[in-house]
Order: sequence, then C-alpha cells, then structure tokens
Amino acid sequence: MLLSRFGIFIGVVFLLPWLALIGLGGYWLWQHGWLYHAVGILSANFALVYALLHWPKKSNKPAVINPIDIQANPNWPDYAHAARAELELINARWQTETDVLTNSSKALALTNEVLTKIAQHFHRNSKDPVLEFPLPYLLKLVTLVCNDIQHEVLDNIPGSHVIKMGDLLRAKQAVDTLNQGKLIFNVGNWLFNWPGAAMAKARGILFSKGINTVANEISQRLIRAYIDKLGYYAIELYSGQISLDDSLPTEHLSPDSKQDFADIIERGQQQEPLRLLVIGQVSSGKSSLINALLDKVQCAEGLLPTTSEITPYLLEREGLQHTLLLDTAGYGGLAHPQASTALKTELKKVDVILMVCHAKQAGRAADAGQLQVIRQYFQAECSNQALPVIIGVVTHIDQLRPIQEWNPPYNIDAPDNAKAHTIQQACMAIAQELELSVVPVCLASDKAVYNVEDGLMALIQNELNAVQRVHYLRCLRLQQAENSWRQWRKQIRQAGQAILKATI
Repeated sequence: MLLSRFGIFIGVVFLLPWLALIGLGGYWLWQHGWLYHAVGILSANFALVYALLHWPKKSNKPAVINPIDIQANPNWPDYAHAARAELELINARWQTETDVLTNSSKALALTNEVLTKIAQHFHRNSKDPVLEFPLPYLLKLVTLVCNDIQHEVLDNIPGSHVIKMGDLLRAKQAVDTLNQGKLIFNVGNWLFNWPGAAMAKARGILFSKGINTVANEISQRLIRAYIDKLGYYAIELYSGQISLDDSLPTEHLSPDSKQDFADIIERGQQQEPLRLLVIGQVSSGKSSLINALLDKVQCAEGLLPTTSEITPYLLEREGLQHTLLLDTAGYGGLAHPQASTALKTELKKVDVILMVCHAKQAGRAADAGQLQVIRQYFQAECSNQALPVIIGVVTHIDQLRPIQEWNPPYNIDAPDNAKAHTIQQACMAIAQELELSVVPVCLASDKAVYNVEDGLMALIQNELNAVQRVHYLRCLRLQQAENSWRQWRKQIRQAGQAILKATI
C-alpha cells in the first residue's frame, strides 16, 4: 500500500508541471480568441492519427497489394469443387501465423494439413490417403505449384524480382542494430527536448505500424496463395486431373472418333470433336430430328435406318462445325436386345444427349427410366467425369390442340393463343417429370422445320460452357489411359533391352 501511494505521489508530481503548462497555454489561447481553433485542430489531429492506426484492421481493401486470386478449374467434376470449399477453414486458421514463410516446421505442417484434407476427401476409405498417387504425378504437382507461385509473386509483389532474401535479412539486422543505438539517444532526447522526442515517438509509432501492416499483409497474401495453389493442385492430383502429357486432352482424336470417322483423319483433322448422342422412344421423332440437324428434311421419315448399333454422322452447321451426331435405336418396346448395352457403352463417350420426347405420348416411364439409368451410371462408374448435358426435345407439337391450327411462330414463354398455351403446358409437364430443360420443335415432313435453329441450337449454344467441361473431362480420361499404356509399353521395352544386354 505504501509503495502504491508513493507511486501515485510521484505521478502527481510529474504531471503537475504539464497540467499547469496546458492550463496556462489554454488561458493564453482563450485571451487571444484562438482557443476554439486550437481545440478543433487538436481534435482533427487526434482523429486522423486514430484513423491511421485502426483503418488497416477494419478496411476490407488491401493497403499494399491485391489478394492473389486463384480460381477453381471450371473443368473439375462436381465433387472436386466441394473439396476446394474445405480450404477456406485452413485459410482462416493459418492467417494469424506470421512466420510460416520463415519457419520450416510450420510450413511443413501447413503443407501436410492441406494435402491430408484434400486426400481424405477423395480417398475416405484409405488408411493413408495422402499416399494415393503415382510418384511421377507428385513430381509434376511440385513443378506446377512452384511455377505458379513464382508467377503470382512476380505479378503481385513489387520489387520481388530484384530483392534478394539476403537483403531482407541484412535489412532486418541493420534495423535491430539501429534500434539498440537509438535507445540511449532517445533517453537524452526526452530529458532535453521532450517536444521533439514526443513528435519522433509519434512518427515512430506510425512508421512501425505501417511497416507491420505491409509485412503482415504480404505474409497473409502469400500464405493464402500457397494454400489455394497447393490445394488446387492437390485436387488435381487426387481427383486424377493431372496429366503427364503437356498437350491439351482435346487436341487429339479419341480411338472412338477415329473409328467412327476415318474421313476426318484423311482431311487432317486433329482435334477431338464434340459428340452428340440422340436417344428417344420408338416413333418419338428421333430420325426426323437427325435429318433436320443434317439439313435432310425432304424425306424425314425413314431416311435413316433404325438399327441396334450406334450410327455416326458428321454434323456441319454454324456453331457446331466440328461435331459427331450419333444415332441410337429407339427404346420402349423395340425388340433390339443389344440396344441398351450399346447405349451404356456409348454414354461415357459423349458430351451432349438429346432426349426426343413425343408431345402427345402420355407415358413417360420409359424416358424417366432411361434417364435414371444414365444418371446412376455416371454416379457409380464415371464419377471422375461430368454427366453429359441432357436436353429434352419435344416433337410433334403441331398435333397438340387445337389440332387443325398451325401458324408458327409461337410465343411459348408468354402464350397469346390456345396453341401456344397447349405447347407450353406440354413442355412444362415433360420438363418437370424428367427434370430437364426442354425445347419444342416441329419436324413434320409436310411442314417447314420449326424451332430447330432458333430454339434447339440456341439452347445448345447457351449450354456450351457446360458442354466444354464435359468434353474436356472425357478427353482427359482418354489421354490418361493412352499415356498409361504408352508408359507400360515403353517400360516393358526398356526392361527387355536391359535383360537382353545382361544375358549377352
């Protein structure tokens, strides 16, 4: 208690001169009419200093560099996007660590946490999910991460291409030495020049605050970039998206396309085409749709034979110049025992599926069952690919009530007559039951083709981003399988040569 009272006494004695000086100064300012001006200036200065000290914490905008934004790969399957969402929790937990870039143990712990989290997402049943990869793919991952981080640092951190790590270390040591020397100078400065010392202290606080803000911001940006980039390529690694071949998967023809179209190779075509599969019940208008797409409407019915095999055609029209159109046998009563097997084999080879539905056919059980088979097949056996874009094509709309009326075009979105209203109701019922985007068309042989170009082709163009994603993943799997067999052949040949040399 005595020490506390003595401390209070010393404090009062120390403060009395300052309080007296402040009072006398205020009285002088009041006498000369400057008191309110001085109070306003001091208040504004205090507010400015306070804002400068606290603004970086509250502002969402970066003070020095913009965040290094690493986007997800749009060609990933759906479950790969779900894995990337788990990185946000890791990012939030590691943003408070300021020495990750200089502490090797923390950097290793962060790397292990990211890889473990992503690996567990794709290999939940494995005892060691992190090890579920071939060695060459890990080496490819390390190369990709380092190259990308290098470009991100060069593009987003000013001076990073000329400042050496040794320069940063020497600068830190010089600042530490200078701070030790300034200690003695500051003590004397406070004794003999307290106003200058106070200003210098304020400047030092602001400068230190600014330096710490810059350092922390750069550290946080780099940590986030490292987590996002490592997570990005970890997803690529464990989901099978990394390819040892540097060329794009879509730049080469798949074996199926080579077999379907030998004439494409003869013309020197080297890119894998989009593959569009047409399915539908018997007498749904499937052949008529293919004829219309191929611009052969003069004999719509019966021009293309119905078979139990997949029949390919080269589709050349604006917006889809490089497309294979694949015809299938009708289902739902047609006696083709090989049709379902052929269709199932073809599913993972296509990018778009057009399901043709008869507008006046009440029973949708066959269509719904076919869609269920397709969706279950991809979920169970093709999880590393994307489900093809499926579009419903509603045919025979000219036969809807009123039957005798046919005067296109019709405003399906906002019907203005009975025919348009009936077409809209039929399309809505099919779309709801099959859970598809649908487009109505007329393909009758005695009428002009209606809504194929403006409706169906426009809808395919609108879905082109999703189609390209399916196309990329399909070609990636084919490329990886081809590379795998090529590596096996190369390794077996080299092993045989080594054995031959050893026996000679």
